[in-house]
Amino acid sequence: MKSWNVVITGASRGIGLELVRTVLREGHEVLAVAREPEKSKGLRDLKAEYQGKLTFLAADVADDKCPSQIVDATRAWPCVDLLINNAGIFEQEATATSFMNSFRVNSVAPFLLTKALVPQLKKSSQPRVCQVTSQMGSIADNRSGGYYSYRASKAALNMINKSLSVDEPWLTTIVIHPGWVKTDMGGPQAPMSPPESAEKIWRVVSRLESTQSGRFYNYQGAELPW
Repeated sequence: MKSWNVVITGASRGIGLELVRTVLREGHEVLAVAREPEKSKGLRDLKAEYQGKLTFLAADVADDKCPSQIVDATRAWPCVDLLINNAGIFEQEATATSFMNSFRVNSVAPFLLTKALVPQLKKSSQPRVCQVTSQMGSIADNRSGGYYSYRASKAALNMINKSLSVDEPWLTTIVIHPGWVKTDMGGPQAPMSPPESAEKIWRVVSRLESTQSGRFYNYQGAELPW
């Protein structure tokens, strides 16, 4: 496999940080996007270990300027081969504010970023986008209710990704459920570690075929119901 140019959002901790580590270990170049990447010891250590392979960008995906900031940060690359929209928030309240925050970060931001990077992705011979969603965004799988703003925002992301796969047939783009992971969002009782989740996500994404575009997978590569 040739070296890829990879953009990863939400990269300072948890699954995002471990995705950065996994992608670098596989020999690829990474732009790590986070609100305060310099404050992440994990990112700083990786930058020292993989000199010249890891670049930081301090940007907030909820900021309207974020897509243009990321586009500017990737101009030195000949293309973008893979975008991993990992940044997300988990709000449990069923208030207007919670809904707006959830949709802004979990649904709108990944869409705007993907659209902004279309010119760079088109220059790749194997352009791919991975949107980190959640099984809680599955309508068919919802048997417990609740979590209205979070579920709705992830269901919206799933629909956005499906439409992208129709409108941009040259692009292989999927949504993936990372599992229940021991992160600030998943909590300490979760059964899977961030490194394990990142490794499994990478295994799915790195082996994607164009015929898989527009689909909803879990971290094991099994297709999930909408």
